[in-house]
Parts: sequence; structure tokens; C-alpha cells
Amino acid sequence: MEYKEKIEKLLNKLKSMDNFVITTHKSCDPDGIGAELGLSFLLEKLGKRNSIINPDKTPERYLFLDPKMRLTHIDPEKLFSTENKNVIIVDNSDIPRIGDVQVYLNEAKSNLISIDHHDGVENFEGLFCFPEVGSTSEIIFELIELAGYKPDYITAYAIFAGIIVDTGQFKYRKTRPRTHQIAAKILELHQIPQEELIRTLYEDASYKVLLLKKDIYSTLNILPEEGIASVEIKREFLNKYGFTSNPAEGLTNDILGTSGINMAVSFVENDEKSVKLSFRSKGKYDICKIAKEFSGGGHTNAAGAFAEGSLEYVKAQVINKLKKLYLETKDAI
Repeated sequence: MEYKEKIEKLLNKLKSMDNFVITTHKSCDPDGIGAELGLSFLLEKLGKRNSIINPDKTPERYLFLDPKMRLTHIDPEKLFSTENKNVIIVDNSDIPRIGDVQVYLNEAKSNLISIDHHDGVENFEGLFCFPEVGSTSEIIFELIELAGYKPDYITAYAIFAGIIVDTGQFKYRKTRPRTHQIAAKILELHQIPQEELIRTLYEDASYKVLLLKKDIYSTLNILPEEGIASVEIKREFLNKYGFTSNPAEGLTNDILGTSGINMAVSFVENDEKSVKLSFRSKGKYDICKIAKEFSGGGHTNAAGAFAEGSLEYVKAQVINKLKKLYLETKDAI
């Protein structure tokens, strides 16, 4: 199905339904937030009831994208009626990653729509995946425009932030001419303070973040032959500086920017039994394959997952898989 035809089909499906729960993956990011707020704006314009319910709290560093506090998180002890709800997952098609929000899905999952842009997604009824697109926020903007509406400032701001982050500030390979056109349309509609937004997303940090990075870099391990680099974000580091979540998420990108590094991975220790994995790569090194082995996903050059086990155990597994990927890929580059 062609891109335009798929967008039109999705819009018609939304028009034919009502009473939506909008959600995204755990640890939501700017693209998920931009897509959620944009979709909620569209549904309201279409006269559709909707609410945004995420599997967990919005990371503190992204709260500024939701000034009206539209994003809520699920509390299993305070559930409202789950009957006659339709669920829309944005920026994600991996159902387990919506956590307890799954309670709103019926047994056959016939009330589910997934709007995604990730690579290698397994097809299912209700999936609208656009793997050629750099961000889900772009898809939502297309829907709003196709329906004949213009996003208000808050919606446009969040969508613009989603595009900025998921295209790597327009650097990643999925940045299309259309991506720039959408960004330009947003800037024509509203005076988005780009410099301030990018600084808030990437640069504004307390001195404690610098101290945290110092500790993280003390764990830096490089395999020069394969060009594999890894760092550990231990729970003791976060506790030491009073962080409940990792404020140094961009570190993996920074490491990958080093000459001679083909693949980078950060291991974020959630607790003694689980680790969050953040992968980045260059060229044809498809680290999404590795993420999928841990029930994660993403793109060829940017992916993530959660792994069960101690940090040491998970790290050994992942590094071995990255070495294997290097051997399988190096001659093809």
C-alpha cells in the first residue's frame, strides 16, 4: 500500500471509531509525546472522546513538552471502566511495551490501532507502520493536515520536538525531503524557539549530570578491532546524585560520534534483575537485530530493549552478540 493511501486509510479508520485511549511505550520520549499530543488534538477536532494514558510517568526532563499535563499514567488500583474503549499505540507496535495499559485491549485485540515508524515490525491487524518515515510525529502531522486542520502552538511544539529527536536533528538516514517540508510548515504556523528547544532537549543540565557522566565514562570499554564501545549506568551512580531516571540518555550518541566506533551500547541498571539497553550504530550494522533478541526494537542504527538479568550477565551476552554482528557485517561494508 502506498504511503498516501495508507495515511488516508488510517484517517478514515479514526473517523469511524470513538472513545480512544492513546498510549506509547514505557519511558516515553519526545516522539511518543509529540505523536500522542498531536493525535489527541486531531481526535478532539474530529469530535472523538480520547484520553492519553501511558504505562509509566513522563520522564522529568520531558515534562516541559506537556504544559497542560495531558499525559497521565496508568494506576491499576484506580482504573476507570475499560469497556468500549479503542486503543491507539503510537511510536510502538510491541504490545508488551505498553505495560498495564494492555488492560484496555479486548481478548482478540480487535480494538487496537498501532501507528509506528520502526523497522522490521511484524505485521498484524490494526498496524499502520511507515518505516520510511523518520518519526511518528511526522505521521501525525500528515493526518492533521489531511483532515484539514492546523495544530495549535502546544501541539506543534511537541510535534516539532519529536521530529528533532527522532531524526537526530535532521541527521539520520530517514530524514526525507518531506521531513524538512513538515518542519518548515510548523515554523510557518508558529514561532517555535528552535535554539531554546534544542538547548532544553540536549544541553540544559545541572552540574550533577556532569559528575554522573564522569562516573559513567569510568566504565567505558572499547574493543578497537570491532569498533564496539560500551558504558554502564549503574543504579549506584544515579542514587549518588539523586536521579530516579537516567538524565544522560544522549551519551550513546556521543560515543558513536567517535572515529573508529561502529557500534555503541549503554547498559542502564534498573534493578538487580533488569537492564535497559540503548544501541547506536553506523552504516550497515543493524543493531535492531540485537535489540529484537531481547524483545526490543527500533531502527537499523538506533534501537533499544530491556533485558532480564544482572548488569554483568546482560553485558556479557550483548557484547558477544555485537561481536558476532560485526563479523557478519564487516565484509558487506
